[in-house]
Amino acid sequence: MKTSEKALKNIQRLKQDVGITYPILLAQYGSASKVKANEKLPMLNHVLSYPTTIFIDKKGQVRKIHTGFNGPATGEKYKDFKKEFEEFLDVLLNE
Repeated sequence: MKTSEKALKNIQRLKQDVGITYPILLAQYGSASKVKANEKLPMLNHVLSYPTTIFIDKKGQVRKIHTGFNGPATGEKYKDFKKEFEEFLDVLLNE
């Protein structure tokens, strides 16, 4: 059974494994319903896929939204995604 406790535990594990130091919002668990996701995050035009990453700058402005996941098994897509992701984070952190 999917619970908020299990979801939060998985988020903590991800943060530790990857070295994430910024907050992660758990907007939904136990359902892949895009309708429910849109109800919880109405400021987005629409949630296209999971996970959805929302990049917010130090002023609280949404700077970029990325949907989906490219893992190591996707080869060049993963390498390109990782490079773009890290470069964009560096820009935000250096502002």
